[in-house]
Amino acid sequence: MKSSSSLALAVTTCLLAVPAAYSQEAIEEVIVTATKREQTAQTVANQITVFSTEDLDALRVLRPQDLAEQTPGLLTKFGPNGLATVGFYMRGVGINDFTGTVDPSVGVYVDEVFKPTPDMLNFAVFDIERVEVLKGPQGTLYGRNSTGGAVNFITAKPTEEYEGFVRAGYSSFTTGALTGALSGPLSDNLLGRFSYTGQVSDDNDGYSFNRTTDKEQGKNDLLALRGQLAWQPNENVNFRLMINYGSQESDQPLLQHVGGRDVNDPAVVCAPVIAGQRAEGPCVDLLGYFDPDDDPFDGDSNVNPNLDIEGTDITGTLNWEFDRLTLTSITGYEMMEKRQAQDIDASPNVAADNFTYNDVDNFSQEVRFTSDESWPVSWIVGGNYAETDVEWFQTIDLSDLAIPTSNGADQTTESWAAFGQTTIPLSDKFEFVGGLRFTNEERTWEGATFVGTFANLDEAFASGAPTLSILPVPDGNPDQGGPLDFDNKIDESEVDFQAVLKYMPDDDKMVYLSASKAFRSGGFSSAVLFSQSALEPFDSETLTAYEAGLKLSLPDYQVRFNGSIFFYDYEGFQATFVRALEASARLQNAGDVDIMGIEASIDWLPTSRLAVNLGISALDTEIVATEVVLPPLDGGPESTIEGNEIPNAPGLSINGRLSYDLPVGSRFFATLQTDFNRVSSHFLEPNNRAVLSESGYSLVNARVSLVPVDGQWDVSLWARNLTDEVYSSAGQDIILALGWAEIVLGPPLTWGVEFGYRF
Repeated sequence: MKSSSSLALAVTTCLLAVPAAYSQEAIEEVIVTATKREQTAQTVANQITVFSTEDLDALRVLRPQDLAEQTPGLLTKFGPNGLATVGFYMRGVGINDFTGTVDPSVGVYVDEVFKPTPDMLNFAVFDIERVEVLKGPQGTLYGRNSTGGAVNFITAKPTEEYEGFVRAGYSSFTTGALTGALSGPLSDNLLGRFSYTGQVSDDNDGYSFNRTTDKEQGKNDLLALRGQLAWQPNENVNFRLMINYGSQESDQPLLQHVGGRDVNDPAVVCAPVIAGQRAEGPCVDLLGYFDPDDDPFDGDSNVNPNLDIEGTDITGTLNWEFDRLTLTSITGYEMMEKRQAQDIDASPNVAADNFTYNDVDNFSQEVRFTSDESWPVSWIVGGNYAETDVEWFQTIDLSDLAIPTSNGADQTTESWAAFGQTTIPLSDKFEFVGGLRFTNEERTWEGATFVGTFANLDEAFASGAPTLSILPVPDGNPDQGGPLDFDNKIDESEVDFQAVLKYMPDDDKMVYLSASKAFRSGGFSSAVLFSQSALEPFDSETLTAYEAGLKLSLPDYQVRFNGSIFFYDYEGFQATFVRALEASARLQNAGDVDIMGIEASIDWLPTSRLAVNLGISALDTEIVATEVVLPPLDGGPESTIEGNEIPNAPGLSINGRLSYDLPVGSRFFATLQTDFNRVSSHFLEPNNRAVLSESGYSLVNARVSLVPVDGQWDVSLWARNLTDEVYSSAGQDIILALGWAEIVLGPPLTWGVEFGYRF
């Protein structure tokens, strides 16, 4: 650990000692399509963060979650059951559920097609032209409603000239990687592009070791392919077809065990855990187990965690220009299969051995009309339809503690929406942007929790095994007609809006005031549930946002500044957690939340050879009204969770990047880069258990590249998490119910070397 800290200090000191030499004469103007038409990022009334192809390569953004390190206000987390599920938290707004039937709070799109489940957010990022991250409620221009924000991945398109690249690398834990693309014309009016990325690793070389099975969790193999055809029969029509395939086979790092009961009296919670400290030995689980050493990544699981994901998606995009308007049609289809094994109790006992599968089929169709510049006001109107079918099933074997269980659901969600937005110039300096969206979502859920373990939902139903909860309620059930007889279908409609007033005294300044609202529909928890009442559907959540922002460019000083202050009225906040002695982590409405915050970013060129990018986000979150009651760990009286913070909402986060471009003789230059991300303390779950809080962490990365003047090739040495920081990504509180908790840790120090060639 000491050597890693010394290395980070040495690299940073070296970078700061180098004379300024960044070969950039001005801050580049960034063109985005966040509003479904091309405009500069500085004219968008939103705190938007944009990553170019070069940014993604330099920062080693290989997965969507990597964006958070350099995006103010964005935090990404793994799910509480491991690295298979990814949660996006934008200004604190996110969903911490690990089941496959939940919608993300932050909409993630690839070429304008929505990813409908967090299990789909672990895809490979490669051959991407641009990523645009928008903050706050979205919907009046996007396919599905999102309460937290939107992340848009725009892939690199086929080109009219032949071009391509290849990038090969070797990194920690005996890992090799290869990425590349080839693009160009196939005929007079047909273009093509093929892209790929792959990774292979040593099955026995990883950072997590299972002492029980004598297995080092090292395997991490992936393959992703993308093919595109772009056809333009005439100057008014163009059509693009894209097909993606991806697969991943990997071992998963072990979860960190947190014993919760007193070693001398397992009936009570141990004193260190009550005080907020993990103390293995004095604290044990109900079977007396504790983690015997201080290595955070090693453990004694009786299951080797592993993950298999495979998916295919097809997107067809048509743009047809008519007189004074453009018709755009986007058709998407995606299927995904996930298989995961995990030892949730992180012990050698059969206390929560878990197997999960999730099969998803998603179809979406969007049609919209966009005005051209001949209209006195600009406008967009359109509609969207989506149908998502999810088959979710898991087994949780608690044989050493209690009964083994299986639970699953078949869920179908149909969503359709009509939306429109207009921009009205009020004067030469004022502009009004207004948008409306009507959404109808119908969700049908059929499933149950069974006694016993089975291979799938059909087998469980066919077995006739007793059910602990079930929907729809069978005929003859004694609860039918009573308070627990609720329907297995939810049908909700909502009108959302956006209203923005922009003031632009000149081309370099903008002030905006905005109000917007979005909702996320309700549904049913797909976790293991031990009672019919726990299966009661949760309601929709709505978020109304108020924001004031400033965008400022100072060309003479080579400075660009963006800042905002905002307040969120967040009603019906949906969260997954264990309450009271309930031995299941179910999704439910946790209450109403107030969120206040400020956010700012600055891009600065102190000289033509040095680039500085900094960002900051400050948040204050509070559950202001709730019906959820929770017994404290010390056995005192129950109280509500009113006053708690929402999970994964750090009070302060700071990010930054320094980049130097230095001549090396007359034929080469060296680029030296360091980037960092500081995240303050925050809770990992809504119960706000101190033992499951993250005290704050700092991640420091570095990269050194040698490039010829013509830029045709480069060789780079990189390192991530230079200080080998140990930090928590997720946690699950089952201390009162089952005697333990578990924590998902972020990865340690990794390093690698890359060679890239462009042609």
